[in-house]
Amino acid sequence: MNKNYHFDITPHIVKQLGEQLVSDEITALLELIKNSYDADANYVSIEINTTGVYEKSKLFYPNHKGFIVVEDDGFGMSEETIMKSWLIISYSQKREMKKAKKTTPGGRTPLGDKGLGRLSTQRLADICEIFTNEESKEGTHIAFNWKDFEKEEALSKVRIQAERYNPQKKEGTSLVLANLNHTEVWEGKNLEKFKGQVSQIISPYKENRPFEVYLKINGINIDLDKSNDDLRNLAISRFNFSFDGKSIKLSGKTKLSKFIGNKRDDYQNYVEVDNGKKFFAFLKERYKDLKFLSDNNFFLGFERTFDFNKDIGSLEIYDGQRANPGSFNGIIDEFTYDNWLSSNEDIKEIFGKLSSYREFAQSQAGIKLFRNGFAVKPFGIDGDDWLRLRDSQTKGSSYYPLRPANVIGYFSIDEGINSELKDKTDREGLVSNPFSRNFFTLSFFIKDEINRYQESIRRAYNDFLNAYKKENNGIKTVHQAFKQLKETKAQTEEVTQEFNNAVSITGKAISASKKLVNKTKNNPLFTTDQEKEIGSQIETILKELESVQNTLFKLNKVIVKANQLNEVIDILEPKIKILEEQLNNFSELASLGLTAESVSHEFATIADRLAEKASFYSHKLESKKLTDADIYTLMQYINSTVNGLKVQLRHLDPALKYNREKKTKFLFSKFLNDEKDYYKNRFEKLGIEFILEIVDDFSIKMNRGKLTQIIDNLLNNSEYWLKERKQNEKSFTPKILIKVESPWVYVYDNGFGIAPAIENQIFEPFVTTKPKGEGRGLGLFIIQQLLDSSGCSIILEPTVNENKRKYIFAMNFSNTIDS
Repeated sequence: MNKNYHFDITPHIVKQLGEQLVSDEITALLELIKNSYDADANYVSIEINTTGVYEKSKLFYPNHKGFIVVEDDGFGMSEETIMKSWLIISYSQKREMKKAKKTTPGGRTPLGDKGLGRLSTQRLADICEIFTNEESKEGTHIAFNWKDFEKEEALSKVRIQAERYNPQKKEGTSLVLANLNHTEVWEGKNLEKFKGQVSQIISPYKENRPFEVYLKINGINIDLDKSNDDLRNLAISRFNFSFDGKSIKLSGKTKLSKFIGNKRDDYQNYVEVDNGKKFFAFLKERYKDLKFLSDNNFFLGFERTFDFNKDIGSLEIYDGQRANPGSFNGIIDEFTYDNWLSSNEDIKEIFGKLSSYREFAQSQAGIKLFRNGFAVKPFGIDGDDWLRLRDSQTKGSSYYPLRPANVIGYFSIDEGINSELKDKTDREGLVSNPFSRNFFTLSFFIKDEINRYQESIRRAYNDFLNAYKKENNGIKTVHQAFKQLKETKAQTEEVTQEFNNAVSITGKAISASKKLVNKTKNNPLFTTDQEKEIGSQIETILKELESVQNTLFKLNKVIVKANQLNEVIDILEPKIKILEEQLNNFSELASLGLTAESVSHEFATIADRLAEKASFYSHKLESKKLTDADIYTLMQYINSTVNGLKVQLRHLDPALKYNREKKTKFLFSKFLNDEKDYYKNRFEKLGIEFILEIVDDFSIKMNRGKLTQIIDNLLNNSEYWLKERKQNEKSFTPKILIKVESPWVYVYDNGFGIAPAIENQIFEPFVTTKPKGEGRGLGLFIIQQLLDSSGCSIILEPTVNENKRKYIFAMNFSNTIDS
């Protein structure tokens, strides 16, 4: 029997693998550049020539058209390494290194580990020739033709040519790829596209690039660094962020020109006149953590820190603790393309015209994910919007958030530090696991915090303009505005009467002047010269009167429009009053929605439990095993469930529309004890201890539904963060405490406390550290509005907990006390 049975493989399979795993030329080139990085190279030089012949070294395949040379000064390869790393398909020494958490002699964690990067060369050219040598050793030169893979029946029969050579440099590798497959990729308009792609694939940020990359195409050196540096200097906002495995540090700075927008006249009149000094003072009153800047024309900045365990919700747990993706950092630059930039001298000098600047910037647009300076596809490449920036554009509450076409930036990860963030086999994304999902949660958190900052300063800018205009025109309220408009209306009516008189008088004067001219002509009392002089003077007066008449006609049009405005005022005033009433109801209705969400969840839980019991006893009945004791137990359970539903309905009922304006007198302690029944089952299941402390009880007269919603929102917020802490700390005992001490009511818990980064904005709308989908950032804003509508208030007490964070919400009910 023949004992030489063995597996082999057709070379065509290798061709197919390469085609499937390498989607385009830029990806193929990137794989080769990564090989240079893994070889501890200080640089990689790439030369692309679409028509020439490579002549610097003697080749096995000298007859070819077009070539690509990838050359580095890395540690090179021995003959044994070539035999394994290049000629054994899918073999990867790097895979074993990464598994053992080993690094290269230069301290780099290898980027490649699939053993398939060599197949990328077939995407670029037919012929592959390798010149390589280790330090001060004889070199190895091998060559093969990918076309041969289509001819042979077995992979082992594909021809490989090899020889030894004396190297001219100490160590390194030169890869010569000849007979280019798609020369059009590197020519004409495609060349500009390719340059843009290179900047997307290899980090254009020097601080984030692990080594130098030099590029020459058809004899022209491509300098990507200068173009990108010039572009970055034109950013209107810049955001830096880093995660060290424990906390996120986020800082940002904004140029004054950020606020020009569509209100250029307002910007020039109220901001540019004093270089934003009054505006910054206005901002500083509202946001204590803002700083005035003067570096590189930046106007204001901020720095905020968020704790990984305490401030960020909904992170996944792995092996008993939050799955930590490892440290990372990044930068996001924001740009504008508004027409006012057409007069910008820097743009004229660098790009010539606004359209060229816009095209270049948008070719780089997107927020990339770089691993050791190399892009991870598809994040931010070719319009990919992995951070869902477009979602923010559709929301009416947003004031110019980050937009895909207006940002250039990156998140930077490391192969060693972020070892759990693994590339997919096809290099198109990250493998989904708790670590990568938490990485995305942190990334979205950073994006959301930047957008919240953008919203807050833009909203503050609009408030500043409104306040400044009111200060200058004396209008403080809508009522005053309408009063001034009505006064203007009355004055307009007086002016209209005077105007009509002026038109009449002017008409009579013109008619009289014309008659006087006719009488003057041929009058014997005047000489010819006198007649001419008088006629000339009268004609001059006539022209002036006609000019006055034309002006009056124009004024007439203005007065007609003013009278139309008076009609608009009469229509708008009652409508705006209605809108004010509707706005007053918004907080109550929105809060009712949040309460209804909570109650509906409890309804679903109760219904599920009842369905389980019904199913259990139905099976007993079918099998004729149902006893009188079972029936008694079921009836007791139904009674208990009905009572539970009544508690839920009592909780929701006062907040319904027909009860919202009804005020009743009740003792605060009685109200809280009634509410305690509602929360009892829910908190017990979660292991949350709910404590009421009545120090100094008091009676209030207030809408019970409003107070229910206020307490609801505060306790729901505590519940969320207590659950987050309990998830991380199994021995943690969560507690919520409400303390009554007339006229104050204090609500707090033993969670982490309020993140210092947002404590000054905690009562503003859309401020939260919960991830999207978990919280809207409206709860505390609504609480404040509801209390304000009843003449009450809420503050965050200055007292701090063991985490050195504020945590006590204090409500003052003095205006509702009914003795």
